Amino acid sequence: MKAAGLFALAVGIVSLVIGVISRLTLRPLTFIPGQMEANVLLSFSNTCFLMAIAFILLELLKRK
Repeated sequence: MKAAGLFALAVGIVSLVIGVISRLTLRPLTFIPGQMEANVLLSFSNTCFLMAIAFILLELLKRK
């Protein structure tokens, strides 16, 4: 579970950075099929961060 939490955290950070860059340039990303806009990427990063929190809390509960 720790690896899944770290993976979700890393994906969340990457999508957050890409979403912020897309928001600052005011253009959708063209290298992703379907031209994802910034709000989609920022919502995805939010979901990844919530999943990372859940996996880390699950790991803490397993230790006890």
